[in-house]
Amino acid sequence: MNNCYQKISRRQFLKLSGCSLALLPAALIATDRAVAQTKAKKEVVQYQDTPKNGQKCVDCILFEAPEACKVVEGKISPDGWCSLFAPKPS
Repeated sequence: MNNCYQKISRRQFLKLSGCSLALLPAALIATDRAVAQTKAKKEVVQYQDTPKNGQKCVDCILFEAPEACKVVEGKISPDGWCSLFAPKPS
């Protein structure tokens, strides 16, 4: 038998298992943050390059001048609109 396998005691195995379980929440949080940082596709939020009912991106709290959005990917027109429109406070 090859010596690459070492015998470990039950106590050592349980310690290692416990440490692994303790790190699991940190790994899950990191994964959630990565997913949260991805932006929505234009098609999903019904983005259009023209205003809708007087609402336009430049008046939305998510718009980032000159042509970006905090939550929608790609180039965004200041005169555009999407279903995530949230008006800036007056």
